[in-house]
Amino acid sequence: MGGALPGGGGGGGRGKGQNFELNLVPFIDLLSVNITFLLVTAVWLQMSSLDTEQSIQDPNAPPPPPTEKPPTPPLTIHITADYVEVFRAYENKTVVASTGPDMYDWGQVVVAIEAIQKDVDDTDPSKAQATIITDDGIAYKHMIKALDVSRDHGLTKTLLGGGPAATATAAPGK
Repeated sequence: MGGALPGGGGGGGRGKGQNFELNLVPFIDLLSVNITFLLVTAVWLQMSSLDTEQSIQDPNAPPPPPTEKPPTPPLTIHITADYVEVFRAYENKTVVASTGPDMYDWGQVVVAIEAIQKDVDDTDPSKAQATIITDDGIAYKHMIKALDVSRDHGLTKTLLGGGPAATATAAPGK
């Protein structure tokens, strides 16, 4: 990427031509490779994306009018080291699915989701809401499995969370 001066480069005399040609072929090659790389990698970004929604309310807007019926809390799937618990907050229905440490009965989870969801009105927006909570140390594959199971049963608005492990090793209600 250098330039060649005509006349052999003898001393800085005046009146000699300062014309030289810049070779642009390497720049064009570099840009072609970069464009090709960007096009190839951009295709893969779309395949691994997950659609998310976040509704932000205008702080200056008036508050919504109170409803006669309080909103239904979202369905919660809590994954611990010993069991998977499926429930709705403030309700007495709780289903625990476990076959041993780090072994979960996802069939029972499906049955629990269907049993809890059948009591929710189809017009209720919480019918599509779920919260998946995992304790620390739970393998990522279990959270993904819970996400897949919830999506398969119409729970498209999912909140993922986690926290420290539960202190008790026995499932609630056992």
